[in-house]
Amino acid sequence: MAADTRMIQGTAIIGQVTKIVRRDDGVLAGGAGDLAWVQAFHPWFLDGEEGDPPVVDESSKGIIVRSARKPFEVFESSGAFEYRASYVAFGTGKEFALGAMYAGATAQGAVCAAMKFDPGTGGKLTVLRHDKA
Repeated sequence: MAADTRMIQGTAIIGQVTKIVRRDDGVLAGGAGDLAWVQAFHPWFLDGEEGDPPVVDESSKGIIVRSARKPFEVFESSGAFEYRASYVAFGTGKEFALGAMYAGATAQGAVCAAMKFDPGTGGKLTVLRHDKA
């Protein structure tokens, strides 16, 4: 899993944040959109997904990836669901990232492509794998 660290509000860059996290059991999660939602989603995930997940607003999405062989769990305003695809992308740079992955890029390469062409994607590149932080 890969992500940038840029957080925007409208067209303004408001800071750098952690968008993807890894639990001790190797399960990965990420969030995009509203900063307050992302900052609520990560602790809920890291603390073992106890109770209901934070309510997702229209501008946010989250994902949990338990293993490379299982479907992704996607969280969005219409609810949570399993997503069975070879790859997925969220955020302002998703079109660039999806195009890059369709052309054969890794998740890391896809985020780099989005960082190159989307002004809302930037900061540092973060890469996490199931087997190591």
